[in-house]
Amino acid sequence: MTAELADHDCIICQKPFFPYPMGEKNGCILHSCKNCGSVMTEPLVTRDELDAYFASIDPQITHVPDPAREIIDMKDRIVKITPELKGKRFLDVAARQGYAIKAAHLQGMKVFGIDSHDFFIRFAQEKYPPDLFKHSTVMDYAAEDPEKYDIVFALETFCEQPDPDAFVAGLSRLMKKGGLLYIEEVDGNSFNLPRNFANWTYVDPPLNFIYMSKKGMEAILNRHGFQIQKMFFTWRPLMRLIAVKQ
Repeated sequence: MTAELADHDCIICQKPFFPYPMGEKNGCILHSCKNCGSVMTEPLVTRDELDAYFASIDPQITHVPDPAREIIDMKDRIVKITPELKGKRFLDVAARQGYAIKAAHLQGMKVFGIDSHDFFIRFAQEKYPPDLFKHSTVMDYAAEDPEKYDIVFALETFCEQPDPDAFVAGLSRLMKKGGLLYIEEVDGNSFNLPRNFANWTYVDPPLNFIYMSKKGMEAILNRHGFQIQKMFFTWRPLMRLIAVKQ
């Protein structure tokens, strides 16, 4: 496929995909969308490929070097979302080792965490009350029609979604009207990106394979009933934002 011919639409902005080459990493070809600036593998990594990859490596999860510091850092993120936290229903959709769940619980919220990786959930259930965690994707959990959440926490999880539209649609179904979605993702079109994108240590397909731009993030959120309420400034090639469910 050449830059002069778009044979499909961008999965992020849904405009004609005119690719710009961004290199190769771990055998995966990387292209940027000239319309929105998001970077992704071409073709996109599939769910079957992800399942096969994680089955082959058998990850062993441990605490980070300073889990207490990590919980404090998570608390600092959470208290910036809204001044009214106590009693709110809080969902972490990439619960990992459970640090955000612990931090939110300490702020008086009703908490629950899911993760698409069973090894993370097993770890969290060993360290914290196991009924606070569930092995599930956002799409599967949304299909269960649980009680809606006031605050949803999504850290570095858009980057690993084989179907990003289904993922954001699932987030929308999980949230109350007026609910707040907190997102942290690498910005695939930041002015502070390394000169050689493919050599950037963060880029590591198939562990991650979509690197959205702010323009792309806004487009996919808007399609599913979200409006960006606040964008935090950062010098790092990272977007931090709050979106409200309309």
